[in-house]
Amino acid sequence: MLRSFSTSRIRVHPVNPDYESWNVVTEKKICKMSENGTNQLLSEEEETAVKESWTVIWNDKKNNGIKIFIKLFTHYPDAIGKFKDFNGLTLEEVKVHKKLRAHALSVVYALKSFIDNLDDVETLVELVKKNASNHVERKVTEKQIMWLKPVFIEILEEIMGDEMKDIHKTAWNKLFNAIKLLWKQEQDIVVAQQIEAS
Repeated sequence: MLRSFSTSRIRVHPVNPDYESWNVVTEKKICKMSENGTNQLLSEEEETAVKESWTVIWNDKKNNGIKIFIKLFTHYPDAIGKFKDFNGLTLEEVKVHKKLRAHALSVVYALKSFIDNLDDVETLVELVKKNASNHVERKVTEKQIMWLKPVFIEILEEIMGDEMKDIHKTAWNKLFNAIKLLWKQEQDIVVAQQIEAS
């Protein structure tokens, strides 16, 4: 059963009080109201599509996580510098780095936590907020997060082949776009708080 998304907790921007709260932004721009009045991020069909396609990633999470990273670094070489352990290395050096698997798995597990909470939007929002806040110092913004979207869809297409349908692409696009918006909102607040405190 889907949990309702509460709008009772209003989070005011620390510098600009007129800045829309987390809950209001999420309510207005991300969630949609279902017929029974419960907030949903994805339709039932889209949620099923995400979960069933995610299974093919999760079933071989270590290797698929590495594939995602290699493809990410191939398409977006600047992404290498976002990882302290890989900064200054070539792609070939990263491929054989002992910490590649650990970094790849951490991203896969983060995505799994999001997917596990598609039916609980309030928890999903908190998880994205936590990840966004943790990446402020590394300057991993919503732009870098969106680098993952085409990479991830490309990996799914390679694995699923003809079983990859338009509904899968639509659902994953919607999920990544929601993460992008939430990521930016949280990082804007964290940065504003840092400026105010300095």
